[in-house]
Amino acid sequence: MSGSKTISVDQGAWNRAQRSARELATVRREMPRMLKDVRRQSQADTRRMIAPLERRQNATDHRLGRLSAQTREFEQRTDARLREQATHIRRVQEESRREVRRLDRELRQERLERRRQIAELGSQINDIIVRRDQASALAQAFLADARVMAEEIGTLPHERFAPGRLAVLEGRLAGTTETAAQVDAAYALSSAQDLYYDLSDLRLDVRQAEQEWLAARLEALEALRRADARIEQFAKTPMLDENGVEIPGVVLDLDFWTDGRLTTLRDEVRRETEELADAGCPRSVEELREVIQKHAPGCGYEQRLDELLECGAARMYAAQIRYNTAEKIADALGEEGYDLVEDVYEGGDHRASHFTKLRHLAGEGDVVVEVAPEGNTGMSIKLLSYDRDPAQSRRAERTANMLAKLRDEGVPVGDPVDRGTEPTPEEADFELIQQKRRNVG
Repeated sequence: MSGSKTISVDQGAWNRAQRSARELATVRREMPRMLKDVRRQSQADTRRMIAPLERRQNATDHRLGRLSAQTREFEQRTDARLREQATHIRRVQEESRREVRRLDRELRQERLERRRQIAELGSQINDIIVRRDQASALAQAFLADARVMAEEIGTLPHERFAPGRLAVLEGRLAGTTETAAQVDAAYALSSAQDLYYDLSDLRLDVRQAEQEWLAARLEALEALRRADARIEQFAKTPMLDENGVEIPGVVLDLDFWTDGRLTTLRDEVRRETEELADAGCPRSVEELREVIQKHAPGCGYEQRLDELLECGAARMYAAQIRYNTAEKIADALGEEGYDLVEDVYEGGDHRASHFTKLRHLAGEGDVVVEVAPEGNTGMSIKLLSYDRDPAQSRRAERTANMLAKLRDEGVPVGDPVDRGTEPTPEEADFELIQQKRRNVG
């Protein structure tokens, strides 16, 4: 038997650590303080994004006041519906969603009613010869209203939500205006009516699309801010015992125990948050809805955080178990006449292997024990014997006694595997071991 042996420890025996880690990942998912902070940020987002719309509304109200009597009432009524719809922009409860759907139906009905009433204005002029002056005046009024409506649409993000439509309608406006100037304006009445309606319809389409986009953007931002808040909440969090009770004074540094993966996650969340918070956010409504669905509570970033919590907690539990096992090994070898000389972590890193050096009180030699991690919760034990008299029977007896003691202590060790070589002096050089950098990845 050589002086180098590896002893495996059944990874399944550490299921308790994994269960505790899963408990940590799910406990206190929605802390009151976290939710309060998210709500405050969401309210600030809403105020910031709604403010430009409210400032623009003042100019819209003034512009609608320039419309003729026959269209002003229609547009002001439509605007009132749009403002009412906007009040529900941040309320995601089902009751508010029903309100938005109700207002959508009312706006669609408003469109039909507006078309019908505008058509009636023209149909009332039956005798174009007798009432030509009245028809001409009405056509000029519709053209003037169409110019006001085109001006209003020009202040909206129409190229984003209805690309190219305004340019087409402005072309029609120019053509109808020219017709009204060159021929009797009465003959342009029907075209002027249709043009005004199409411009009014475009304004409504753009306003509704903008509000839908804004609502989706705010909801997506809230999902991201919730994920960010949970990351901060669990970056440093008390550990739990197997019963889900906090262990006093024991805190999980999640970034440390996941090799910096928490920082990577946090950076991803904040990059995406900055993109959505920026006034020039390029995401479409469909893309924003994907963000909402992907990063809803329990999904996306939050799911990845839960996985990190389980991984980090399992690693920290396992590191403590490895240390406890190293102490049990030292106690077992103490019964064989060995005393602790020193112990170190590889690279000074508690995530890495733990090394213990023991020396026989009668001067028979040293034993170096390495307890190394395997995966997140497993471990293996390496026993290096530096005996002055490498008698095989003595080594075999010492190893057997140590394993029996560990099994009595509940450590599920397997049978030793002989490496077939004698250990090197470097493997017992604790200064080199402490300077060695841990391999991550």
